[in-house]
Amino acid sequence: MLTKRRVKIVATIGPSTSSEDGLRKCIEAGMNVARLNFSHGSHEDHKKVIHLIRKLSKELKAPVTILQDLQGPKIRVGKFEHGSIELKREQIVKLTTENILGKDGLIPLDFDGLPKVCFKGLRVLLDDGLLELEVIDSTETEIEAKVIHGGVLKDRKGLNVPGTTLPIQGMTEKDREDLKFGLEEEVDYVALSFVRSVNDLKDLRQIIKEKESSAKVISKIEMLEAVQNLEDIIKKSDAVMVARGDLAIEVGQSQLPGIQKRIVKLSNELNRPVITATQMLDSMVNNPRPTRAEVTDIANAVLDGTDALMLSAETASGKYPFRCIRTMHEISREVEKNSSAYYKINLGGSHLSIAESIAISACLTAQKLDATVIVCLTTTGKTAAMISRYRPKARIIALTHIISTLNRLEATWGIQTLPISPYGSSDEAMQLIEQKLLRYNLVKPKDRVILTYGSPVIQRAKTNTLRVYTIGEPDQNKESAETFPLRCQPLRPIDIIENE
Repeated sequence: MLTKRRVKIVATIGPSTSSEDGLRKCIEAGMNVARLNFSHGSHEDHKKVIHLIRKLSKELKAPVTILQDLQGPKIRVGKFEHGSIELKREQIVKLTTENILGKDGLIPLDFDGLPKVCFKGLRVLLDDGLLELEVIDSTETEIEAKVIHGGVLKDRKGLNVPGTTLPIQGMTEKDREDLKFGLEEEVDYVALSFVRSVNDLKDLRQIIKEKESSAKVISKIEMLEAVQNLEDIIKKSDAVMVARGDLAIEVGQSQLPGIQKRIVKLSNELNRPVITATQMLDSMVNNPRPTRAEVTDIANAVLDGTDALMLSAETASGKYPFRCIRTMHEISREVEKNSSAYYKINLGGSHLSIAESIAISACLTAQKLDATVIVCLTTTGKTAAMISRYRPKARIIALTHIISTLNRLEATWGIQTLPISPYGSSDEAMQLIEQKLLRYNLVKPKDRVILTYGSPVIQRAKTNTLRVYTIGEPDQNKESAETFPLRCQPLRPIDIIENE
């Protein structure tokens, strides 16, 4: 069952996966979070995908988080007469802010302020650092540079200038328009690119508040300044993403592994979900199997405590998008058999809130009683997320009648989501829960279950109660597994999913 995996999988939607059939196969393969990259595609394209995901999620009884990833102030080259140019070592080229088509030796830019902050000797990196230039001279509108590492430069590739501070805003006008659209379509998370400090989050938070949206904020850590302001940024974010592509260019590739581990560790300590992203299965863009290094990369991210693993080009434009998702699922499941991945509980530190005390007590009780499941009756999902922080081996199941809460929780480690009909008392709720858990083969008779909820139930009180009970005997009437929620069904082979 897909419910057995604790780490969540984020899949970027693109040409390889944006059809109704493609999205269905993504969910069946194991996708929990659908990432919509607003660096590409029109609002109409994204709207179609959002509506298809919501439709399929309902049909398959499989909540899916929708993540809107804003482009941010990413500097890109313009377009070329023939779609690309070749840069040769020692070649002298010009970069211009003029609105023209590029050609051999002439590279258009989309950011007017870049030449003003360039100086002799500054490195200019293109296409995720694959190509490198060195600045010779600059004016108000042009940069003259020498090619250090050449290659083919295609239309709209990214540009980085590590070693200088750019005069850019955290959100561009395009971001504001995209955000307005995303909030109208009720996305679950909004990822802000190139965050440098908590100030960059203020505009985003304000717009979300004005639109009366429940969308949560993800800070993408991909700038040196963000690393320097890391703890403050994590505290002011609902979640963070280790965006390793630009981050490696900013800090240097040899520094990346240590910084990645630091981001994940601090996010765990501050109870913020963390996504590890970029090139996790990059070889599978064109090949049906991963490299050994990629398998190890995924395994280490899981062991370090990441909440979710992200696929980018692998699922957006790759040849084997569904196989990539299932491969990530299989690697994660194998690593999660390691006992060191569970029960990260520290009883030291400051005083806890009532909900936090219930969360940590639920995990300790589950550990000492060898409970199978911790069930959270919730409205906002906060208590379930707190329980996730302590990494219990017992399965965490969040139940609510609020679909948006179920969708949003799919991004957080270990939480499986199920809908529940409205109930009037804790006894009625427990009866409904027991029926669901037995019906979907999530527990067996005599298993112990930990339940957290708010009492009195009829008043929808905040979490303040913990109960332990033992599962009784099931009804004799067995349902067909085909009627179960997708993630509670037996795992279907990826070959069958791909070829349907």
